[in-house]
Amino acid sequence: MKYYLLAFKRAFDFKGKSSQKEFWVFFLLDCLIYILIGFFEGATSYIDLSNNIMIIYSILTFIPFISLGFRRLNDAGYNKLLFLIPIANLFFASMETKD
Repeated sequence: MKYYLLAFKRAFDFKGKSSQKEFWVFFLLDCLIYILIGFFEGATSYIDLSNNIMIIYSILTFIPFISLGFRRLNDAGYNKLLFLIPIANLFFASMETKD
């Protein structure tokens, strides 16, 4: 959980470095939260507010996820702008740290 909160604390740090563990813990918890919100929205589809929860959560986590990805690619030794390429970003984020 500390890695998840660390991404929010360092949301505007695009130049630092982040470990694989930090990236994947945030990514997996983020996916789990999306699944839970989707389940909640499906169970309460008659309430208009529930449809906005996913949008609000997406907006809140967008900048921390991008900055974490940039830091992860900095740590792996790749150009951080490669993180903006869909699907390829997860491949590059899984690479080992370069010394």
